[in-house]
Amino acid sequence: MMTRLLMILWLSAVWVLLWGDLSPGNALAGILLASLLVLLFPPGSERHSGVHPVAVIRFGLWFAKALVISNLSVAREVVRPKIQLEEGIVAVPLRACSPLVAAFVANAITLTPGTLTVDVRPQAFGKIGTEPPAGHLQVRNGVAVPPVLYVHCLKVGDPEQVRADGLALEKYVVNAFGSPEDRQAILQPPPIWPPLENPSGREGSPA
Repeated sequence: MMTRLLMILWLSAVWVLLWGDLSPGNALAGILLASLLVLLFPPGSERHSGVHPVAVIRFGLWFAKALVISNLSVAREVVRPKIQLEEGIVAVPLRACSPLVAAFVANAITLTPGTLTVDVRPQAFGKIGTEPPAGHLQVRNGVAVPPVLYVHCLKVGDPEQVRADGLALEKYVVNAFGSPEDRQAILQPPPIWPPLENPSGREGSPA
């Protein structure tokens, strides 16, 4: 019950933030829509998940800090006489397999100014039935089980830092809402991710 309530609150907050309207009518619409989604697609229906109040508070504080830092960074770019953006798309492979965790991470990234999750997909390595190189994501029938988020950044900088920030966010989400399997998964080393090939040498949009 607590998991469903927190999911409704989170989805309602996402609805209000995306619309940019905190009016009672819009908030009520978000709550009704979130309740319907949770009713149709209950969290934890396939994998046991739990809510850990202390970890939820830590996640909230960490995310609030990330929002402040991101807002200041975007504001600094806006007030500069000449805006210097380094836009790009970075692949962020997660370690946990839970769709709930992926949804939390993807939405949290989108709510952070300067970043936007543009795609979520599995990643295949080589031929079907082959094992990936050591350190890569686990493969089942040629498809990686944990999802890969493709994140658009206004200022990429170091793609590895973007991935590290994504994995840090995943850790907070898993500790707050993840299943025992998810918490075990994030103990694994970060996945090795080969850079996408493109003429500029930077990561780009997935094909």
